[in-house]
Amino acid sequence: MREELIEMVEKETESIKLKRHQLIYIVQPSLKKDLRVVSQKLNVPYINLNLELSKELMDVPLIKRPRKVNQLVKQIVKDHEARTLVLDHIEILFDQNLQQNPGILLEDVSRNVTLIVGWKGSSQHHKLIYGEPGHNEYFTYDNPEGIIINDN
Repeated sequence: MREELIEMVEKETESIKLKRHQLIYIVQPSLKKDLRVVSQKLNVPYINLNLELSKELMDVPLIKRPRKVNQLVKQIVKDHEARTLVLDHIEILFDQNLQQNPGILLEDVSRNVTLIVGWKGSSQHHKLIYGEPGHNEYFTYDNPEGIIINDN
């Protein structure tokens, strides 16, 4: 993990505290890296959202899952009792069966806590992109309410 990335995240974490949505996206084109190093260097909790949310959804009937996702993500974040969190491996939010808009969901959660989110995709002109056009999980989000840092 580059030291410059850690410094940028640290600086943005301080500057974002007065904003409505306290959300920092670290855009990574590869699934190979995770953000545990960022978590360790900043001394903030790390959440693997795929793992945590899938555990919570196991006992929820398929038909009810879309309505429970927002509530469950908020609870997962709240349970960590921290002012700042690293939220990584968010791919579950793009699952078509969950019927979510990951950008809006993350913005909603970031009203009460600073989220440093690993975005495994790309960004162009203040637009976040996940997946490839034509893929069932392809998603774009224009003008997200957050700071975008590219980690190429």
